[in-house]
Amino acid sequence: MIPCLCFITDAGADAPVAEQAIAAARGGAGWIQLRDKTMPDAEFAGLARQLMPVLRAEGAELVINDRVEVAIALNAPALHIGQGDGNPAEIRKRLPPGCILGLSVENESQLAQVPEGVDYLGVGPLRATSSKPDHAPPIGLDGFARIAGQSRLPCLAIGGLAARDAWAVKAAGGAGLAVVSAISRSADMTAATRDILKAWSDA
Repeated sequence: MIPCLCFITDAGADAPVAEQAIAAARGGAGWIQLRDKTMPDAEFAGLARQLMPVLRAEGAELVINDRVEVAIALNAPALHIGQGDGNPAEIRKRLPPGCILGLSVENESQLAQVPEGVDYLGVGPLRATSSKPDHAPPIGLDGFARIAGQSRLPCLAIGGLAARDAWAVKAAGGAGLAVVSAISRSADMTAATRDILKAWSDA
């Protein structure tokens, strides 16, 4: 089951990553994706190990971003990889049984290359976003709708999204939202999470 809201942690925000993760879980986010491009593997693994039981107690699961070896070592419930993180089919073979595998798709041409073994797609960015300065060119809602309409997999929209986008993403065939700064940069991260979930429910 793919949750309708995945919160992706923001290493550049004022609030510590662990605080962000717990606040979003308490707000009802089903997945918390731990993303930090610069943290050393050992430190990243330690933080992930600390967070997994805490988030699970709040009803959320931890998703490891990019770091295949960490996901394997920790028997993580889910791993999300980008286009440059290796062959998804080979990575799937190495993952623990039951581990969910997500893949970023940035355009329609990449969709044709998604192999068996991927469980869901993170599609975008819909808009330019400061939380990931090296993102691919934005595809907009129309681009997202085209990819979601062609994919056999659930598609989570990502890229500059907030509660106001819930209706449009759902109408475009999205399975949910992957959100960073609309939660991480909010004065009340738990309330911001609840607002997004309500918007999705009402859409």
